[in-house]
Amino acid sequence: MKATKTAPAPRTMHYLPGVTLRLTGAAETRVVPRRDQVDVYLPGAIVILWDEQAAWTMMTVWRNAGGQAERVFGARRAAGYTVINRHTSHITIGLQGKQSVEVFARNYIHSRSQCGELAIAVGPLTIVADDREAYDRQVATWREAAAAANAVFNRKRGRARQ
Repeated sequence: MKATKTAPAPRTMHYLPGVTLRLTGAAETRVVPRRDQVDVYLPGAIVILWDEQAAWTMMTVWRNAGGQAERVFGARRAAGYTVINRHTSHITIGLQGKQSVEVFARNYIHSRSQCGELAIAVGPLTIVADDREAYDRQVATWREAAAAANAVFNRKRGRARQ
C-alpha cells in the first residue's frame, strides 16, 4: 500500500486590533454616565467603561504619569505639524476588568510636535498626548470618568467609594 501525503491542518490566526488617538491641546472630551456603563467621548472615539476597575485603571495610569509628563514637556508648547488629510473615523472601544498598561515617552527632539509626547496604552487603546495641555485634559477626563464609574457601579450596592 502506498503512503499518501496529508495536507497540513489549517492554522487559525487571531488578531487583537488596537486604536491610537493622537491629541494636542485641550481637546473637548465628555463623560456620560449611563445605567450600566460610563461613556467617555474623545476626539474620534468613544470609550465605554464596562466596570469600575477599567475606569480606575485609566485614571491611575494617567495620574501616575505626571512625573514623566513634567520631564517630557517642561514649559515647551507644541509646534504645529502636518497631518495627512484623511476622513474622520469614529470608533467605539470597550474596556472591562484588568487591562495591560504601558507608558511611553519621547523627548522634544524625537516628537512630531517638537514638544515631547507621552503615549499611554491601556489594553487595545493608546492615547498619545502631544503637549502638556493634552496630557492635563486626559488626567481631568479620566478622573471625572472614575468618579462617574464609582457612582454608576456602586449604586446597585447602595454605597459609593470615598
